[in-house]
Amino acid sequence: MTKFSEILLVCNGKAGQGTLEVQLKDAVPPLLEVCHTLTIHETKEKGDAEKICREKGNQYELVIIMGGDGTVHEGINGLSSLESSPLVAILPGGTCNDFARSLHIPMNIRQAVRLITELPLEKNIDIVKAGDRYFSNFWGTGLISKTADNIDVGSKSVLGKLSYYISAFQSIQESPFIDVTITTKDKVLKEEVVMVLVANGCSIATNPLPDCINMEDGLLDIYLVKKSGFPLLKEFFFIKSTGDVRDEFDDIIHIQASEVDIELSENEKIDMDGELYEGNKQSLKVLHHHLRFIVGIEG
Repeated sequence: MTKFSEILLVCNGKAGQGTLEVQLKDAVPPLLEVCHTLTIHETKEKGDAEKICREKGNQYELVIIMGGDGTVHEGINGLSSLESSPLVAILPGGTCNDFARSLHIPMNIRQAVRLITELPLEKNIDIVKAGDRYFSNFWGTGLISKTADNIDVGSKSVLGKLSYYISAFQSIQESPFIDVTITTKDKVLKEEVVMVLVANGCSIATNPLPDCINMEDGLLDIYLVKKSGFPLLKEFFFIKSTGDVRDEFDDIIHIQASEVDIELSENEKIDMDGELYEGNKQSLKVLHHHLRFIVGIEG
């Protein structure tokens, strides 16, 4: 059993379909057994998790973020800006919990807590700087951001991840083409696409991404989807080969780079880890092994 001096638990009681009290009942007792001091901060409004992690993160040996992808995105933005960051753990409490899935963390809170309390496995994970923001899992525009923008908050709370698939079907019918210029150290690509996806993690809306994606290799996996249609996207999300989709699909271009500049012909919605932004230019840079996480065992 691993012992920690001080643990900070940042939690979002509104994430997922459970209540904060139920989640804490499963998490707090075993955590108290492995630390001298446990401090709990509940977020009250958007931006709180980022502020708490930025202002208090380096005061603790371990920071645990309990909530969905939005809470995790905020927490990582707070922690990534620190000169000296703590060990980080995630307790999934949202609808999709994609970054937690990428780290092979169980979706059950009790099982996830055991990763922390019973000989935790730690890994240095890449984080991506996007302008003045950070993301851990993915950056996307076109079809993927349109899907996120179409999701009805009420249906998300009732239907959970099913709402993502309903929105995807609606978005496919109305996806316009986007003119994009991709610039890396080695090449410049100009394409007309329906979606740009830059992946660091391995899951989007619980869908597994190609097996080639490695969160520790210092590289981004950049996919340009040139043609819409559910059959193509279905095949894309369930590729289980090397991930070199250029050999399998003429309508998907795949490149890897540690840095990339993306320029769109006009302002578009941009989805970073499930949170929507807007713009037409973005510089992405991998911060290799930037944060250390407690992770699960793959498979």
